Parts: sequence; structure tokens; C-alpha cells
Amino acid sequence: MEALRYTLLTDGSSDTALMPLIDWLLLQHRPDLLIQPQFARGLGPVGHALNSRLPAALLRYPCDLLFVHRDAEGASAKLRLQEIAEAMSHFDQAYVPIVPVRMSEAWLLSDSLAIRKAAGNRNGTGELELPGKARWEHLRDPKQVLERALQAASEKSVRRQQRLPLSRQRLQVTEYTDDFSGLRGLPSFDFFESQLVEKLKDL
Repeated sequence: MEALRYTLLTDGSSDTALMPLIDWLLLQHRPDLLIQPQFARGLGPVGHALNSRLPAALLRYPCDLLFVHRDAEGASAKLRLQEIAEAMSHFDQAYVPIVPVRMSEAWLLSDSLAIRKAAGNRNGTGELELPGKARWEHLRDPKQVLERALQAASEKSVRRQQRLPLSRQRLQVTEYTDDFSGLRGLPSFDFFESQLVEKLKDL
């Protein structure tokens, strides 16, 4: 079985939630691969300091394929992609950009059962008030939407909802998601998948 070692470099530590999604996509297109994932930690300030974090990531976490994540936030996806391409132009490294519109949490809304499991109430039936798929990439604050869904999924009192470990539960949503195909049709996700497919051909 062929091995593929990849490194994920993200805007922040909570974006480790992208790793199960990456693993799923890799196996969708290359089920023969033995995936060896790495998360680039301890590289200094996050956000716009990509040029300073990239060399450290490549030195400390050498890989066959580097995933470079930037949330679009207030900027356009095109600008973020240009920033990544410019930063990567100084390195001879295969890479795939990941640029969810606004923030990664927009890609965590596709599986209501996974949200219920992360909230510790897999058999719950309460309304999660998740927006329709067409709105995910247009949400001003997807993180807030996801946290409210987790609180609703817990079916606890308002007072107890305020004590939920939401940061941990957000990470668990992708861990409990078995199938990310519900994200297909989102332009940002489709672009990411197409870039990954092309890079796998090169590898």
C-alpha cells in the first residue's frame, strides 16, 4: 500500500477539524493510500503571518503534500488564494489551498447527526435550526451558527447550555461525520476538491 504523508497548516488550532474531512476526500479518490496526517503546531502567530510560518512548517513537518488553510473572513477567496500562491512560490513543495468562505465552520453544517453526537445527545429530536445549504457560504458568522446548533442539539436548559464545552464539541463534529459528500455543491468545497484531485494526479 502506498503511503502519503500530509501536513495541514491552518489559521488556528481549532482548524484541526479539517483533518477528518481531508482524510475522507483522500480516500474517496485514492482508497489505496496509507494516509499519514500531521498538524503543524507551535509555529508562532497565526493569521496573516503565513510567510513566517511556512518555512517552520516545512522544516518541522516534512511531507508529500501540504494543505494550506486560510479562512476568507472579510476578504475574497481569490485574494486568499493569491496570498497562498505567493507564499508557496518560494518553495518546491506540492500543496493544496483550503479557503472556506469566511471560516471553516461553514463546512461543519452538513451532518445534523454528527452535531447531535458532538453535543452528547445522538438520539435527540430537537430542531437545530440549521440554515439551508445555499446559505452556508453567505453566513456572517458560521461559528456562531454551529455553536447554537450544538446548544440546541444538547436539549439542555439555557443555563446548562451556557456551560457546554463548545470549543471541543466543534472539533468533534467532523470526527463524527462519516460522509462529507453533503458539502459538494458549495463552490469553495468543490474548488478545494478539484485542486486536490489534480494534485493527486501529479503525485
